[in-house]
Amino acid sequence: MKISDIMGFMDKMKLAAKNADSKAGEAVDKSKYKSKIYEEENEIKKLYSKIGEAYYTAKAEGKDASADLDAMVKEIDDRKAKIVEYEAKIKEIEEAGQKEREQNKAEAEAAAKAREEAKAAKEAEKSEE
Repeated sequence: MKISDIMGFMDKMKLAAKNADSKAGEAVDKSKYKSKIYEEENEIKKLYSKIGEAYYTAKAEGKDASADLDAMVKEIDDRKAKIVEYEAKIKEIEEAGQKEREQNKAEAEAAAKAREEAKAAKEAEKSEE
């Protein structure tokens, strides 16, 4: 096995390790936001239930619950807006991770090309001698 083959293999291993690290970090960051989304969705479900209960209680007692209902509707809207923000963060994380992996690949390809050019230059020197 030639040194250039070993170096090519090492470059591939470095690229795989960098990409694995990138994907692991991405997964951790995404899971944080997915957890937050899950929490917001659960709170929204609770609010839906509270709205139904408040509406029923108000109707049964002949009262106006519109102020309470409006506050809960606003809270649901706020929580839905947070979910949209979290989803956007997840997309940003995915795009940044993809960009990082593409950059890692480009660097590995540039290193391999430089090594091949150096090898060709050495072979050209030997053939001129």
